[in-house]
Amino acid sequence: MERPPLLEFRQVSKIYGEGAAAIRALDRVDLSIREHEFVAIMGPSGSGKSTAMNILGCLDVPTSGDYVFQGISTGGFDRSQLTLLRRHMLGFVFQGFNLLSRTSAVENVELPLIYRGMAVGERRRRAREALGLVGLSGRENHKTQELSGGQQQRVAIARAIVTEPALLLADEPTGNLDTKTSMEIMDLMTRLNREQGITIVMVTHEPDIAAYAGRLLRFVDGKLETEVEHQRRAEHVL
Repeated sequence: MERPPLLEFRQVSKIYGEGAAAIRALDRVDLSIREHEFVAIMGPSGSGKSTAMNILGCLDVPTSGDYVFQGISTGGFDRSQLTLLRRHMLGFVFQGFNLLSRTSAVENVELPLIYRGMAVGERRRRAREALGLVGLSGRENHKTQELSGGQQQRVAIARAIVTEPALLLADEPTGNLDTKTSMEIMDLMTRLNREQGITIVMVTHEPDIAAYAGRLLRFVDGKLETEVEHQRRAEHVL
């Protein structure tokens, strides 16, 4: 029997404001994403892609419709349940890295495990392992300001995967990086998807970056306009 999708939007709408001032950020969107997929989301400003990402990350909830995660509707979840889902099932990578500047790489990566109440020795072991997966073995004790932009984003990715999330959400992960470093980061994310089986959903406005994903979702005016499967761009860094 075929496994259900990892996540689904079922006629999801999101409306901000009321009456004449109401803005329909999402308009009855249906979508599904399977385990181990790498999906890129694109669209112009105001298209709804950021709203969709916020709902996927349980940072916001639909006005109507249903967000189903691993076969379970999140519609009845309260704030604490959504927080637990984020903490245990989701990982986040941001354009601005969001690292603590005066702490080491390994201490940054440990943070999600501290919130889980994990013992010091185990969380340190897992943080070092995650840093190894992103190519930063030997730099575990470097402070954030001692690392390049690309290395800082690798630390951020390690922090996102250290909890072994079911879903990794990346919001413009190369937005602050030069072209060469962007390619290196995307090669890394492609390998994590292919070799570690991590499901990735990424928002980007750059077609060259979206080309690394196996499927493209394009939003226009709050609607899912197109879904395109394509041959993924090959890695440049092995």
